[in-house]
Amino acid sequence: MEPITVVIADDIVNTREDIKRLLFFEEDIKVVGEAGDGEEAVHVAEELQPDIVLMDINMPGLDGITATEIITERVPRTAVVIISIQGEQEYIRKAMAAGASDYLLKPFTSQELADTIRRVNEKAKRRQGTLLRLQEKPEAPLPGKVVVLFGTKGGVGRTTLACNLAVALTQEFRKRSAVVDLDVAGADVALLFNLNLPGSIAELAREPELNREIVEAYTATHLTGVKVLGAISSREEDYTDLAARLPEIFEILKEECDFLLVDTPPVLNAAVAQALDTADEILVVGGQDLPALRRLKADVEFLTEHELGGKVRAVLNAFVEGGLKPGDMEKTLGLKFTGIITSDVKTAQLAANKGTPFVLLQKGSRIAQDVCRLAEKLLQKETVKEEKRSLLGKILSF
Repeated sequence: MEPITVVIADDIVNTREDIKRLLFFEEDIKVVGEAGDGEEAVHVAEELQPDIVLMDINMPGLDGITATEIITERVPRTAVVIISIQGEQEYIRKAMAAGASDYLLKPFTSQELADTIRRVNEKAKRRQGTLLRLQEKPEAPLPGKVVVLFGTKGGVGRTTLACNLAVALTQEFRKRSAVVDLDVAGADVALLFNLNLPGSIAELAREPELNREIVEAYTATHLTGVKVLGAISSREEDYTDLAARLPEIFEILKEECDFLLVDTPPVLNAAVAQALDTADEILVVGGQDLPALRRLKADVEFLTEHELGGKVRAVLNAFVEGGLKPGDMEKTLGLKFTGIITSDVKTAQLAANKGTPFVLLQKGSRIAQDVCRLAEKLLQKETVKEEKRSLLGKILSF
């Protein structure tokens, strides 16, 4: 097996030597180059095409974050791990936004460094494999895929999952993504992205005409490139009017995006029904406790009864090991989980309080990796085509 090739970029010679000593006895890791500043790091990365660049943030001339952004763009096969004494969340956020795959605080042990390198390399290779498979079958550009996150049980994490899936698709797989917030009462998507919205989707639906420029005027863009068509909290909106304009709004957004992640409230109103009818895929999100599992099964059965079962994928969120096993739950429910997202309350709460999705803030966490695996499955799934689609709006008489 070929060793993992590493370039060390740090302006302090002694630090580079210390890192080489830490990796000396790791037989599967090989240091192939060094750089003393950001500009040299870019040059060495382009020349040697290493698997990993260990990048210090504070270097003379071109800083580590800017160098990371350039390497990520010019040498996509190379993953960057930031190494720094700066542990402030703002530094981490900027590094992740620049494309870094992980963030390691100095000082670190040889075991911590080697484990990080192996984990990042494995993740990068898996992502490259997915991208290569997608490129093997070149097709004409298709309009974006609409993925609706649905469930009539509150508190199972649909909004958090929608936002982090969009970031994973954009940052990890270079797909253009947007999040549409249909939870007009809750309106939490903008909060999780820490964005000030130019307007609400409910206001957009009342525009006399719709075109790309008008929709763009109501859309905010996160630093990751994810577009957000959000809601501004209101409990007096007419969901029937919003539902009537959704197909047109979605079609306009699909021209500019590969994926539309649609967050929905835990109720079946007219707008949600229209979104379900329009969806290419429906992620029914449930929790691990018995009431949540019963509701998950009921939601899947309801959608199947109304001819939407071919688009349905079940997702188990906030999974805690030690309780019911996924296999047992699948057997009891009679369905297969497309994704299982590990529970990590600390990471999720920190990300929510910072207004930064955890896929960006804590890339190395298990919960972030679970979301990335689910994003990869969305890329591999073919859009379900049906001769006839049930219009749930008829059930709701809108």
